[in-house]
Amino acid sequence: MNDHCTRRGFLACLGGAAAGMALPGSRLSALGAVGGEESSARVVIARDEGLAGGALGEKHALLRKLLDASMQRLNGAGTAGEAWRKLFGKNDRVGIKVNTLGLSTQPAVVAALAGGLVDAGLKPENIIVWDRFDVELAHAGFKLNRYGDGVRCLGTDAERIGSGYQRSVESSGRIGSCFSRILAEQVDALICVPVLKDHNLAGVSLGMKNFYGAIHNPNKYHSHNCDPYVVDVVSHRFIAPKWRLTVCDATHAQYHAGPGRRPEYAWPFGGLIVSNDFVAADAVGADLLATKRRVEGLSSLADEKRPPKHIATAGARGLGVADLNRIERLEV
Repeated sequence: MNDHCTRRGFLACLGGAAAGMALPGSRLSALGAVGGEESSARVVIARDEGLAGGALGEKHALLRKLLDASMQRLNGAGTAGEAWRKLFGKNDRVGIKVNTLGLSTQPAVVAALAGGLVDAGLKPENIIVWDRFDVELAHAGFKLNRYGDGVRCLGTDAERIGSGYQRSVESSGRIGSCFSRILAEQVDALICVPVLKDHNLAGVSLGMKNFYGAIHNPNKYHSHNCDPYVVDVVSHRFIAPKWRLTVCDATHAQYHAGPGRRPEYAWPFGGLIVSNDFVAADAVGADLLATKRRVEGLSSLADEKRPPKHIATAGARGLGVADLNRIERLEV
C-alpha cells in the first residue's frame, strides 16, 4: 500500500479495534478503577485528504471542523461547545504542550484547539501554548507572546536557559527532576499536542514522551527504551491529574528514523488522533505507526530492540487503557 491508499482502506487493515466504550466526559470514566481490567477507552481518528498537502495555515476551517466533530464523537455531545465544556471549565487555565523537536506540532492545529476553547467560554489569556525554549517554538513557526493580550505562547526558558524550572527537585518513581514552572504553577488543565512519529530509543514519540519537554534533565532517562521513566514523569501530580485531552498532530507523520526530521520517511497521514485517555491515544498511535512500517517493509520495533514498552507500563499502572482490544476507535 502507498500513501495514496484511501483512508478507509488503511483503517480497515489496522486490526486491534475493540467494541468497548468509555463513558464520555471525564478522565475517570475513561480510565476506570486503577488496574481495573474492565475499563475501556475511546480514540477518535479524524482524517481528510485536504490536510495531507499544501499550506496547513490556510486550512483553519477544515481543522476546526474535524476537531469539533472529534470532540463530539469522543464525548457523545450534541454540539461542539457542549463537547468542549465537558472537559474544560470557563475559568480553567489551560496549558497546550506542543512538540518542537524534529518534526514539530503545526501551529495551525494549535490555533484550531485554542479557537475551540475560546468558543467554549475560556478567556484567551488563560491559554498558554508552551514547550522548552522560545527559540524552538519560533523555529517551529509559533508566534511568541509572553505578556500580551490573547493566547500566550512561550518556552519554559523564555528569559534565559535554566530560568523557567522550579528550583526544588521532585521525585516520581525513578526520576528526580525540576519541572517547568509553567506546568507546575500556571495551569490547571493540560492538552497535549504531540506529533505522530518514530523515536530511535523509545520506539515512538507521542503524548507521554512529549512531557520529557517538561523536565530539566530528560537526557538522564533514555536507557531501557525510556521505560519506566516516561511513565514516572507523566505519573507526577503536575501532569496526570491535569491531563484532560490528547490531540495528536498526525497531519504529517514520520514512521522511521525519528525523532529528528527525515523527509524520506515522511507520511502525509492527513489527520488528528483525539482522546481523553492519554495511554489509549499513544497505544493507537503506536499501532498506526507499526502498521505503516509493515506496509513499507520495515522491521518491527521489537526486532530493532526499541519497542514502546512505556505504553504497556502506563496501562499496568492504571493511568489509562493500553490494551488495543479495549479501545474503541471511532472514525471521523
